[in-house]
Amino acid sequence: MKKSIIFSLALIIGVTLLSVKAEAKKTVLTPFDKRDWHVTEKYDSDAPLRDYAILYDAGGVDGAIGVIGIPSMRTYRHIRVGVDLHNFPFSGSNAGNNNGTPDGKYLYVSDKGANTIGEVNLQTGWTERIFALPVPFGVHHCAALSPNGKYLFATGELTGKMLKLRLSDGATTVLNIPPAPSSPDYPDTSKDGKYVFSGNYYHSTVMVFSQDPFKLIKEIPVGKNPHGTNVSPTNRMVTVCDKLSATLSVIDVETLKVHKVIPTGAGPLHNQIDSLGKYVYQSCFVSDSTSKIDLQRMQLVDEFPIHYRVGHNSIAPDNAYYVSQNKFSTGLFTPTGIVFAVNFELEDIDETSDTYGKSVKIIPVDGEPHEGRQIFATFIQRWNTGKGDDLFTKGYDLGDVHVSFGAKGRPGLPANVHPQLEPRHVANTKKRWVPRDNGKPGITKDGDVYVIRVKGFSYGYVPRFIHVPKGAKVRIIYTNIDKAAGLTKNPDVTMGLNIYGFYGPRTMIIGVRGMSMVAEFVASKAGEYEFFCQHFCGPLHLEMRGTFFVDPPGQQASLAVGDYDSVSMKEQLVDENEHVWVVGTNKLMNTLTEGKEPTI
Repeated sequence: MKKSIIFSLALIIGVTLLSVKAEAKKTVLTPFDKRDWHVTEKYDSDAPLRDYAILYDAGGVDGAIGVIGIPSMRTYRHIRVGVDLHNFPFSGSNAGNNNGTPDGKYLYVSDKGANTIGEVNLQTGWTERIFALPVPFGVHHCAALSPNGKYLFATGELTGKMLKLRLSDGATTVLNIPPAPSSPDYPDTSKDGKYVFSGNYYHSTVMVFSQDPFKLIKEIPVGKNPHGTNVSPTNRMVTVCDKLSATLSVIDVETLKVHKVIPTGAGPLHNQIDSLGKYVYQSCFVSDSTSKIDLQRMQLVDEFPIHYRVGHNSIAPDNAYYVSQNKFSTGLFTPTGIVFAVNFELEDIDETSDTYGKSVKIIPVDGEPHEGRQIFATFIQRWNTGKGDDLFTKGYDLGDVHVSFGAKGRPGLPANVHPQLEPRHVANTKKRWVPRDNGKPGITKDGDVYVIRVKGFSYGYVPRFIHVPKGAKVRIIYTNIDKAAGLTKNPDVTMGLNIYGFYGPRTMIIGVRGMSMVAEFVASKAGEYEFFCQHFCGPLHLEMRGTFFVDPPGQQASLAVGDYDSVSMKEQLVDENEHVWVVGTNKLMNTLTEGKEPTI
């Protein structure tokens, strides 16, 4: 009896061990691996209390930089910067892959909603300076840094311009890109400081600029509507996502010609090159996948499933992990309101790992995140900026410290004093949700209020051009009339309407199905301002644009006619009664008091 029991136990243990071994063996990929595209790993132990790397992401519509641990995927905090954040580089050098070679001091992020570039001090974890860009400009991306770390290059997608920014004092050089319409998009710089590369979305080209002097020298035809543009760590090639051609174009940096066009996946948007320059990982929005391309063999070698609708992406500094920054969650998470969560998905890309090619963690995230870049956590553990004399023994006023920032460091402050700014995300706007509005699109009057009904769909607005007189009380009623996003048929797509610049924080209007959003404000600044969809809604999202004209008395607003000098003071980003040094305007201080225009 005892023997039979012992034999049975041994048999059970043996079978269990065999099944465990078999289960473990399943995760090792073979040339015939058949992965289930909608099932992630059941078990995951990658949740250390201390993360070896930190992911910073530009949070889009939440106006903040997200700080997320790798590989735990815990959200540590959010750093408030502005209105609608898109792209950034770390300070330091552009050597290496998209992460660059950070010095651990700052990151610089473009704010499409406010037409600014924010500077975040990585050591203190707060916004420290805001660069006021020329008006009109319409910045979208600023993901390119010169090798010496002194200059930053940005694209003016909304006006067809390019910009070179000197980080020491905010001085700018702006280029117009003919012929119109022109839409510069996603820049990167060569590692030798010679070129700036930027896609031109409407021209279906990659533009090549010399860095010094800053000028356009060539346009290289690529696939239709190029999106992400990245220079390889070896400086030998530029990889370009041809969004509507489903290809990756590879440009030879020496000859400035297309070397190879590689078929990849449907709807490629962004690419990340590993630090060795061996592989490029390309996000494919429509096919719900990430393509892995071998840059030596110049061919697609693998494809990873993504949940769902991948947009931006980032890669760990040691090439061990890839983070897919997904635009739609499509039912993955518990609903928490009428705007659905988007998500980040951690992929194991270490070829020696048992979980290679698998999604090991998925998390919901705030906002509608854009650029993500990763840095070793040791860079953010120095805490060396707080050393120095005590502020109050020197007689400095705390208010000056809090709000002063500007040219050549921080004028009037010692070098070791670092301001803390908390720019306002939305301002001077009344917003509310109402039942779906079925009124005819266009402009009507309700007493002295201009009622503007705008309908949004894949991919455009009706009406596209809106005129109101300066000083008008405006009520925008925005309705998303789509039944499903074009090309993707997703049923839970959010669309938006945001008027860039001065009116950015006054609008930020959200369109969901079944309801309309109303925003009210006073059109107090004359000028021509583009409006755009700030919530990613599909492959042609960038083409959702229109123009909001605030006409001065007796004139029609244009890019040459408007209150652009006063708009450049950026008073919409700070609270009333705050004093701010505005970098790049050649104006030292902006005093905001209720009912008064800024004074110098």
